[in-house]
Amino acid sequence: MTSAVSVIFLDIDDVLNTLSTRQRGELFDPVNVRALNAILDATTAGIVVSSTWRLSASTGEWEEILKGAGIHATGRVLGRTPWLEGAPRGAEIAYWLEQALVEVTCYAILDNRDDMMPCQEHLLQTSPEYGLTDDLARESISRLH
Repeated sequence: MTSAVSVIFLDIDDVLNTLSTRQRGELFDPVNVRALNAILDATTAGIVVSSTWRLSASTGEWEEILKGAGIHATGRVLGRTPWLEGAPRGAEIAYWLEQALVEVTCYAILDNRDDMMPCQEHLLQTSPEYGLTDDLARESISRLH
């Protein structure tokens, strides 16, 4: 272990966008991006992409994608959770935590899904209608300090 970090496990759909954003063909909603930036600006948390979208790009590419969307992700994308066939997303997160090369002091899961066992207590669940809200961002900040 080289250092201690706090981590945001980040889903994309219904977190950084909403149902209406996706219907317009947009991957990122400015309101949701602003809420994530509030978390990033208030904490030192790194980002681990846990979305199914994680499979479409490397860790470095994800940093560029997020930065291109206006997210303050420079130097903050630590990786992607693994794909574990048939496993709930929480198991993929738990596996990443077990294999991490850094000591994770605390973490928050920003996701619309609820299949987070054994990490359920870290979930801040979003909705397709609103994505990441200011209230969830404030809760994330308090959990990541």
